[in-house]
Amino acid sequence: MHAKSAFTAEQRRVQILETATGLFAKNGFSGTTSAALARACGVSEALIYKLFSNKERLYAAMVEHKLETWDPLTIDPQAETDEEVLSALARQVFSRVEDDPDFVRLLYYSELQESAFALKFQEARGRHAADTLSDWIAQRQADGDVRTDVEPVVVAANFLCSVWHYAVGSKVFNRKSIYPLV
Repeated sequence: MHAKSAFTAEQRRVQILETATGLFAKNGFSGTTSAALARACGVSEALIYKLFSNKERLYAAMVEHKLETWDPLTIDPQAETDEEVLSALARQVFSRVEDDPDFVRLLYYSELQESAFALKFQEARGRHAADTLSDWIAQRQADGDVRTDVEPVVVAANFLCSVWHYAVGSKVFNRKSIYPLV
């Protein structure tokens, strides 16, 4: 007789969060019922309500979970050229999008449904990424290596939004770009 492996309470919680992310990404918040969540997770609705009390709290817990697991973008201190810095940042964005397309879809659903979910994530991770790159650009401007009158935050936002859009289009929505990566 084989021993049945049981989840710890934290493992079960994480399993529910990850499964819920997939369902919400596929069906949206209003299109995902607690009964469907329970079935997909292999638990009772009562357990979901015990752990999260309602769908809104489950949704909020998914954000917190992702904030814990999605590392912020960083500037590689070993990068020697501007191209290496920007390429490394782009690879980080692509990696996050490719590793967690369900979560990215969930961010888009959240935006469309005017939920605070995407805003909270954007405030934590998006702002950090923009500030990190903006600070780096400002330093490059101060050193005289980047010559532009455009505010560093505008340059940073332009770069990050372009990379994000390209990554999401190709990795989440499977759109073939007219600009293949080289």
